[in-house]
Amino acid sequence: MADRGLEGIQFKEIDRERKVHRKKHYFLRFLAVAAVAAAVYFFLRSSYFSVKHFEVEGNSYYTDKEVLAMAKVSEGENIIFDTKLSELEDNLLKDPYFREVEAHRKLPSTIKFTITERTQTAAVKYGDSYIVMDEDGTVLRRTDIMPEITLLTGLTISKMNVGEKLEAEEATSLSVTLRMLDAMREGDIYFKKIDVSKVMIRCYIYDTFLVKGTPTEILAAIRSGELQKVVATLFAQDISRGTIKMGGSDYMSFSPDIDSD
Repeated sequence: MADRGLEGIQFKEIDRERKVHRKKHYFLRFLAVAAVAAAVYFFLRSSYFSVKHFEVEGNSYYTDKEVLAMAKVSEGENIIFDTKLSELEDNLLKDPYFREVEAHRKLPSTIKFTITERTQTAAVKYGDSYIVMDEDGTVLRRTDIMPEITLLTGLTISKMNVGEKLEAEEATSLSVTLRMLDAMREGDIYFKKIDVSKVMIRCYIYDTFLVKGTPTEILAAIRSGELQKVVATLFAQDISRGTIKMGGSDYMSFSPDIDSD
């Protein structure tokens, strides 16, 4: 009976030793993991991951330097822990010229901006200044200098805020005309000025050479390429004065007179 009691005590001591051994093993493992984690953290916090370079892609209106200034980038900060990409994007999106902005980290030390800009499409006279807008009618800026883009005349502006769409009493004519200008760029034809004051708008290629018709008719003629063919034929004959009258996308007539009615 005494021997069995001794055997029970020995087994308990062995169990205690095993438990102590396990605790030491888990503690050492924890220390090893903690040491590795600390090493990784301090490495990621090192100057190796400090912001040193910037890349800008997709910008045309603003220079790289101007983009970086508006983004309020900070050289030297930690690219992983300190650089907040969403804030950089939001800083740029405050300017209406930026349609979309994406900021990316290129480890170890480069931040890249990928930009989609709004395109200056038309200008509208507004008092002594000009309103510049994109193909959607969004106001990009107001300037005292006439920009080298299509000038729209005959509009009665009811609301003008930078960063918002221009509102005019001739809303339908404005909308179709902007679509026409978008097709104009793709169709390799350029209008210097467009007067939308009447149902039959007047699109001036030169001051003395114009196309007259409804916005829908002119839009269809541009998309079909028929208007470009007529203009090219007249230019080939050294004709740069007169009026092309639309009677539909498939019918046009030419008069050497300047039709201003």
